[in-house]
Amino acid sequence: MSDEYHDARAAVRCATDYILRWVEIANEAHGVDIVYSLVYTTLWAGNVSHLRGKVYAEIDDIPPDEERRPITIRQVADSLGLPYETVRRRVVEMLKRGVAKKVGREGFIVPGEALARPEMVNSLRRSHASLTRFLKELKALGVEAT
Repeated sequence: MSDEYHDARAAVRCATDYILRWVEIANEAHGVDIVYSLVYTTLWAGNVSHLRGKVYAEIDDIPPDEERRPITIRQVADSLGLPYETVRRRVVEMLKRGVAKKVGREGFIVPGEALARPEMVNSLRRSHASLTRFLKELKALGVEAT
């Protein structure tokens, strides 16, 4: 077997465990289903996808709403391969909960105030711990990005 696939099954088990931990954390933070969690995550990630490196890197260093790029329901639906109506219903629910905001005709953002809520900050801490664990597991296997 080539070095390219060194311990591939073990690495994928670690990755799967990480993904399932994310699902658990996200569902607990939102108190709803996985589709809602995926739509919410895709929305906020799309809002800040242009921010790279260590800009707004700390837990309390939340990008201001003016720096978030709105994305449309269609963009979220296409990204996730979900029907438009499924995503639209989740976004409407987010608007009612105050965790999403419409920005003119441009689309939607997850505002900073939503990300600063205690349950979201706790979710971020748990996600970071889970990611750190995943990276340590990969390192123990000798898996490195090349």
